[in-house]
Amino acid sequence: MKDFYTEIYINAPTEIVWRAFVEPNQFFMAFYQADIRSTFKIGERIEYSGIYQGQETVHIYGEILEYEIGKLLSYTDHPGPMYNENHAELKSRVKVTFEPLGQSTRLTLTNDQFAENNPMRDESKQWWLILSNLKTWIETGSLMNQPNQ
Repeated sequence: MKDFYTEIYINAPTEIVWRAFVEPNQFFMAFYQADIRSTFKIGERIEYSGIYQGQETVHIYGEILEYEIGKLLSYTDHPGPMYNENHAELKSRVKVTFEPLGQSTRLTLTNDQFAENNPMRDESKQWWLILSNLKTWIETGSLMNQPNQ
């Protein structure tokens, strides 16, 4: 699979979409029972962590590359240690932009710059499910589909 790129349109103001994507106890907690953790300072750590099979687990981690409140989040992306022994080598980049369109938001997401041996390149198509659920959750308050835990 090539690099992943998509844009979706969410019927909500950009501030709401932004908060749902980057604040603790928002969408990722509802969808994966994971919280985003970061100071959002360039060069500092970002991670999606939560309880999995009774233990605190880091699902995804990386380093903040770019950050502009309400507009842009970009970070390196590694699968957590429980997924791959060589997780530190398995890097890609995620870049998300948020653009107001009247009372709606255009969210653009790119997942690229995959390390050659990164099996997550094939998994990046899961962004479709994640973003579809994000849209549904923001617009209706319900999840479209709960992932297998």
